[in-house]
Amino acid sequence: MRAFSYWMLCMVLLSILACSPVAKETAKQEVPESLTVESWEQLPTSVKFDGATLEQLRADVKRFHSQRTWLKFYKEVVRKAEQEETQR
Repeated sequence: MRAFSYWMLCMVLLSILACSPVAKETAKQEVPESLTVESWEQLPTSVKFDGATLEQLRADVKRFHSQRTWLKFYKEVVRKAEQEETQR
C-alpha cells in the first residue's frame, strides 16, 4: 500500500509539472507566428524539433499540406538536421 501511495504522489507531481504553462509560454515566444523553412532553420535546437513547431511549420507552408511532400521533407531535411545538430 505504501508503494502505491508513493507512485500516486509521483504521478500527481509529474502531471502538474507537465501541464505547467511556463514551458509552453517560453516555447511559443521563440517560434514566430508564421513559419517558413528559412525561419525554421534559424530556430534554436530546443524548439526546432519540437512536435508543436513541426506541426506549425507544416500548417504554415502550403506545399507541406500534402502528406507525401511533408514526409519527403521530414525524411530529407528534418531528420538530417536533427542528426547534425545532436552530434555537435
